[in-house]
Amino acid sequence: MPVQRTIRVYDRAEELYQAAAALVSEQLQTAINERGRALVAFSGGSLTAYLYPLLAGTPWREQIDWPLVSVLFADERYVPFDDAENTYRATRQTLLDHVPVQAEQVFPVPTYYREPEQAAAIYHQQTAALLAAHGGKFDVVLLGIGPDGHTASLFPHHPALATPADKLAVVVRDAPKPPPVRLSLTPTAFNAARSVVFIASGESKAAAVAAALTGPGNPHAQPTRLIQPEGGSLYWLVDRAAGRLL
Repeated sequence: MPVQRTIRVYDRAEELYQAAAALVSEQLQTAINERGRALVAFSGGSLTAYLYPLLAGTPWREQIDWPLVSVLFADERYVPFDDAENTYRATRQTLLDHVPVQAEQVFPVPTYYREPEQAAAIYHQQTAALLAAHGGKFDVVLLGIGPDGHTASLFPHHPALATPADKLAVVVRDAPKPPPVRLSLTPTAFNAARSVVFIASGESKAAAVAAALTGPGNPHAQPTRLIQPEGGSLYWLVDRAAGRLL
């Protein structure tokens, strides 16, 4: 089945993030109601500042049975858990510490290993096991897009885009924005999703959003085009500034 794509443009960023909170909470709770559990992949960046505090507050906090949610991370900067750049740390501070999610159901990227490749192998295994326990699918994958078109830690024209299709996690070295070493889930992992939600706000994202959504495109120049969850839903939620070139 082809992917079902939906593009929604909101006048203001505040409306965008309220709509995103409503969509994510609905999708997670629907998964719980239908299958008894839910699996989500969180991203960092602006989502930790604008979306996650909404999910942690009323009314969205009460609309999700958080003890039945398992959490993975779309990508991570390869820095310690207590580093200000760590996505798990930011997500914990803005969301996970404020909802009754089970600690053993939160799976941060294990950046404490000296070699990132070891962490990638372990995160591949953890992701594979969680997908198997959830019918082979994420229920929700949350992603952003950078002004350069990157998503998660998948950067345009980066060698990591050529990761073999059977790998669910990849080390990204020499990233074009700091820190230079990162770990990302792969397009294969993201495409194993019932729903992928891209969120973009601000005029700095307008060119990247237009390149991702219009014209024939080049997946290696626009990595978001590699993410097409077959049989699933693909949402693009953008504010008027980010969508001005559509």
